[in-house]
Amino acid sequence: MNEEFLGARRAIAAVLFLQGIMAGYDVFSAVNSSPWTAESFGGDPEKEASLREYINHGLTITLLTTTAASAIAGSPWPLFGAMAACAYMYWLYMRAIQRSKEKGNIGWDK
Repeated sequence: MNEEFLGARRAIAAVLFLQGIMAGYDVFSAVNSSPWTAESFGGDPEKEASLREYINHGLTITLLTTTAASAIAGSPWPLFGAMAACAYMYWLYMRAIQRSKEKGNIGWDK
């Protein structure tokens, strides 16, 4: 393969990787609120259970759609990007839940 072709493939792979990351953030934005919001009420067991359900929806939607995108593109990069975004978002929300429990936050007025 010539250098120009390889350069174009790398550029496309980089864009696909970034799109995979953005897909994860977009999905979490659509099905969840922010980690700050989660930290504000996650000390309530019922609200925590609801939050965890939406986190699972975000992970599932992101990974299914980017798996399809990877298959269509013939490249693993959208999925790799999404996996990076999912790992970060999962960690961020779990940290928010833990902080909420430590602070005893169960709602906006508490």
